[in-house]
Amino acid sequence: MAPTRQSELADLERRLFSYHQSHFQLSARVHLSHLTFEKGFRAWMDDRDNVQRLEKTLKIQGCRRLMGDNHVPVVVPRSDWERRVSPRYGNGIMPSLNVDLDYRLRALDHENLIAAARKKLDPEDQWWIVDVYVTDDEEDQDLDRDLLQKKFVQSLKERYPNDNRPPDGLIYERINYYEGYLDGPEDRLAANNWWVILQAVAGSKKGRYLRRFFKNAALHRKLNSLLVIRGLWEGMRIGLLHKVTAMHCDEPMICYWDLIFQTFLTLVGGRTDLLPLIDGVTVGLIQARAPKLSANDLQFLQLQLDEGKLFAEFEEGQRMDIWERLKQIDYPIPTLKTFFKDRLYLEVAQSVMKRLFIQPRDEKFTIDTGVYSIFDTAIPILLRKERLRADLLEFWRFSFQYGFELTDFQRRKCLKSPDNEHTPDQDTDQAFPLHRSAMWRHFCGILRARGFRPPGSMTQSSPAIELPRLVPCDYPEDPSQEIDAAKRCGKPFADTRQADWFALSAEALQQPETATRVSAAFLRRWVFKAFFGYLIDSAGSDTSVHRGIDADHTPIAEGHHPTAPAPPHTAAETPRDLSTLSPAPVANSFAPLIPDSAESLQRFGYIMHITVGRHRETLYLPIDQCFMTQFCEGLRQHNFQIFVFDVTPGTGYEVSTGMAGGVIHEEEVYSHYMDFPASELHAEFNADGPPRKRTQIDGETPMQRAMRWLEEQKAKTLGRMMPQIMDVSV
Repeated sequence: MAPTRQSELADLERRLFSYHQSHFQLSARVHLSHLTFEKGFRAWMDDRDNVQRLEKTLKIQGCRRLMGDNHVPVVVPRSDWERRVSPRYGNGIMPSLNVDLDYRLRALDHENLIAAARKKLDPEDQWWIVDVYVTDDEEDQDLDRDLLQKKFVQSLKERYPNDNRPPDGLIYERINYYEGYLDGPEDRLAANNWWVILQAVAGSKKGRYLRRFFKNAALHRKLNSLLVIRGLWEGMRIGLLHKVTAMHCDEPMICYWDLIFQTFLTLVGGRTDLLPLIDGVTVGLIQARAPKLSANDLQFLQLQLDEGKLFAEFEEGQRMDIWERLKQIDYPIPTLKTFFKDRLYLEVAQSVMKRLFIQPRDEKFTIDTGVYSIFDTAIPILLRKERLRADLLEFWRFSFQYGFELTDFQRRKCLKSPDNEHTPDQDTDQAFPLHRSAMWRHFCGILRARGFRPPGSMTQSSPAIELPRLVPCDYPEDPSQEIDAAKRCGKPFADTRQADWFALSAEALQQPETATRVSAAFLRRWVFKAFFGYLIDSAGSDTSVHRGIDADHTPIAEGHHPTAPAPPHTAAETPRDLSTLSPAPVANSFAPLIPDSAESLQRFGYIMHITVGRHRETLYLPIDQCFMTQFCEGLRQHNFQIFVFDVTPGTGYEVSTGMAGGVIHEEEVYSHYMDFPASELHAEFNADGPPRKRTQIDGETPMQRAMRWLEEQKAKTLGRMMPQIMDVSV
C-alpha cells in the first residue's frame, strides 16, 4: 500500500467534480419497478443479512426518500435521454420521470435499501428519488473521456452508506483487484480508498494483517483462486488472517481450500463457468450439511429448493442436475466460514507440532518442513518430503487426537448445554487418565521409533509408556440423533471426548468409512481428512476423500473468474481417504535417494557436516556469500575447526591430504565452495579452543552453547534453503 500523492488525487478530484457538474441533470421521482441493479461481487456474496437489518430499520423509522444521502444515482445514455426517459414537471416538490414501460434505469447504489423499501412501501406508494446523470455514448467520446466516465461510475457504485460497513469479503476482493493481483489494471488511488475502509474503525489492525497475508505468496494465490465462487465470501474474516499466517500450517490450509473448490466444482458438474452463479444465500444454506448422510439435512435443503432459494441463479435444468449431485455429498460441505471455525481445531494440533523443532526468529517455514528437519538422517529436506509423509501424517493424527491433553487449550462447553457453548469446560470427569508429562513421553517415543529426534527439552531417557486402550464409542449415543449443522465446525465439545479419542485413533482411521449419520466421531475424522488429504493421498490411497465426490466423474479444469483466475486443480491435489492406508514403517531406506553427482548436490546448496561431541548434523548451506560470512563467524565464535573432507564410497568420510593438514580457515570457506561446489566440509567442535567472552552466560558450558547454536543454525539454514528446494520440486 503506497501513500497517495496529493497532486495526483487533486487532479482526479477536479476532473470528477467537473464531470459530475456537467452530466448531472436533476433529481426526480421514479417508480421502483423501473430501477435495476447490476449484480456485482457484492450482490453475489450477499447472504441478505443486511437487507433484513434495513427492513427492521424501515419498520421502525419509515422510509426517508427525500434526503440526499438516500437518493439512488442512475445513469442514462445520452441517446436515451429525452427519448425513452424524460422529465415531467408539475406542482410537486420533485419532478417525475416519464420512463418507457420496457425501460430500466441503471441504478448504481442503495440496492439493499431499495430491496427493503419494496417490502415496506404500499403498492400505490412504490416510488423513490433518483439523481440522474446523462452519460456520453461510447462512440461520441475519446479514450480519456471514456476512462473518466468509468472512474465516475466507479465512484458512485463503491459507496455503502446503508451498510454497517462493507463486508470483509468485498474489501478483500476490491483490494486485490485494484492492487493488480487479479485480471484488472492496477489502480493505486482506488486501492487506497479500500485500504482506508478496511482500517476505518479506530485501532483496527486489519490492514496490517492483510498486508502480512499478501507476503505469503502461496496462501495468497490459493485463497484468491476461490474468488471465482463469489457466494463464499460472506464468510471471509480479514481480522483472522494474521492467525492464518502465524500458524505456519500452509499445507493443511491449502488442502482445505482445495477441498472447498473441488466440492463446488463437483456440484456444477466440473463446469468452471457456472461457479460464479453460486450466490451467498445458497452457500449459507448448504454449508456444513451432509445431505446423503443426514435425513434432516436433506429435508431442509429440499424445502429451500422448493421455495426457490437454493441455486436460484441457475436455469431449471441446471438446478435439478446440481440437486442430484448435492444429494450425493456425504460430508459437511466446507466453506470459508467453516474454514475459519475449523482453523481453531487445527491450532490445537499445531501447538503440539511446533514444539518438536526450533523456529528461528528471522527465518520462518511451515510446521511440516520443521518436523521434517528433525529426522535423524543426513538427506535433503526435499527427499525427506517424498519418503516421510506417512510419518508426518501419524504425528498430526496424534496431535489431533490428544491435542487438548497435551496443551492448555480447552474444549467448548458440553453440547447438551445450550447456553455459553464457547465457555471453556472445567469438568474433568472424562479427562484422560494419564498425566500430560506421560503423554509427551509417549509422543516422544513415537518420534524416536520412526527415526526422528525430539528437541533437547524432550530427550529425557524416561521409558515410554503405553496409552490405555480406547473403547469404541460415539456421540450422541442414540443412533437416531446427530449433531446440528450449526455445531459441526470449530473445536469439539467437552462431552465428545471419548468419541473423539477413538475416532482419531490409528485403528479407527484405517477402517473404511461406514458412517450413517453426522456424529462427533464422523466430524472428527472428516476435519482431519479435510486438512491432511495431501498427506493421505501421497501415502498411496486411490479413493476419493468422501464417497460423495466421484473422481471419475468430476472434470478437473482450470477455474475462470472475471477478476481472478483459479489455478489448475489436478486429481493429485484432491484429498484422499484414509481407509486404505497401511501403517508407516518404523525404518526407512534412503540409499537410492542420495544424490550421486556434483550437479545434484549443487541443487541443494553446499554441504557441511558439523560435529559436537558424539552429535552430528549435516547442513545444506545456501549459495549466498553474506549468509556464509555470518555462518562462518558463528563457527569461529563457538570454537569450531573446519576440515576439508572427501567422500570415498564404502569408507565414509576421511580427511583429505590434498590440502595442508585438511584444515581450512573460516574466511576461505565460501571461496572453497565456489571452486569445488561438490566438496563437503566438516566443522568439529574443539573443546580445547580459546575461551570466548560469552562462555558462561546462563551457566552454559561451551559444548552446550555450541549445541544450542547448531540447533538454531539448522532451523535457519532450512528456512533459507526452502525457496531453492521448492524450485527443484517444481
